[in-house]
Amino acid sequence: MKPPRKVHPLIKVGVVLLLLAGLGLLFIRSVKDARAEPYVISVRHLQGWTLGIDTAADSQGSVVSLRPPPEMPMNLFRQLFSRQMESMGTPSEPGIPLALRQELPASVTPGQVLELARSAGLDKAAITPECVGYKRVSAMGATRQLYYVRFSVTGFEGFRSALGAQAGPDFKPAALSPTLMMASQPDFTGWMPIGADAKGDCIAPVTIE
Repeated sequence: MKPPRKVHPLIKVGVVLLLLAGLGLLFIRSVKDARAEPYVISVRHLQGWTLGIDTAADSQGSVVSLRPPPEMPMNLFRQLFSRQMESMGTPSEPGIPLALRQELPASVTPGQVLELARSAGLDKAAITPECVGYKRVSAMGATRQLYYVRFSVTGFEGFRSALGAQAGPDFKPAALSPTLMMASQPDFTGWMPIGADAKGDCIAPVTIE
């Protein structure tokens, strides 16, 4: 009876590496599949939004925002956490920024922006979720992540154009699109503005029930 043939150690190492690579690919695929699952927003949470001047430290420089019912952001975050199981922060005052301080000259006050938003009827606008967006930036050993929801808000573009007439020629109406920050890691610094050209960030649809 012939003794069993010995397997070269390098072959064993190669098999282990292939197995690990396969497991890694399966893990990455499962994460992507979880991210792509539709998010759900209740139809009642698309009503009763309010306008307000922003003062929170993590407001990303927002001057005035359109704010959802308080239950909606937490519901979205619970859906996100159940999929990703990551430790992430949520905004202290969630809302869709309508204008950023960096966009406006000192002559345009938050009160003027608020009044213009009311005149445009944004507190009564039809609000429709489009998708969940995701941004990831890795630099110098640190990874930053952001999840947000893109919306369609009737009257948003008209409001931004009217604001531009007050703000001057340097104001770019299309530089900001209707987005609601959902969760971030480690914080919300440096993500705004998010414009219409960021639709490629969409990773999951949103359904209304």
